[in-house]
Amino acid sequence: MEVKVTRTEIPAEATVASEDNQARFKDAMSRVAAAVHVVTTDGPAGLGGITASAVTSITVEPPMMLFCINKTSTSAQRIIDNGVFCINTLAPAHEAVSNVFAGRTDQRLDERFATGEWTKLKTGAPVLLGAVAAFDCRLVEAKDVNTHYIMIGTVVAVEYGPEGESLTYVNRKYRTL
Repeated sequence: MEVKVTRTEIPAEATVASEDNQARFKDAMSRVAAAVHVVTTDGPAGLGGITASAVTSITVEPPMMLFCINKTSTSAQRIIDNGVFCINTLAPAHEAVSNVFAGRTDQRLDERFATGEWTKLKTGAPVLLGAVAAFDCRLVEAKDVNTHYIMIGTVVAVEYGPEGESLTYVNRKYRTL
């Protein structure tokens, strides 16, 4: 199945692109608590993975999820080419995994999967053992919006660990609720 990539044009008058406005936006967003996820892929285009906080469910029937990824990320094109991804919601014990996939270490993309223990479900995208939840998805659309893609997928398998807290990021620090 070929993935549909669509482009959304944002009118110039709809935004104020000043450096001050961008800095204030980033600072304001840092105050919004978000669960921490590692989104992974594997297939003919190769392994890929990123740390993401812009993740949400869309619908229950059928179950669908979305996440946002910077278009310059090597993993973005791999996800599109592979047509699959897994959203792994991290537990507090997975801070190191988050840092590795966020690029905060000197590990190359192909070395990142040495951190943590991984398995697979239906799509072949890596699933982190012990994740709070894992949503194994087939990519149905990649929306090209300015600097990012909004990746939309249908959930084909779900796995979750024992009940526990999610790793959270707020005020530029990891936290648990």
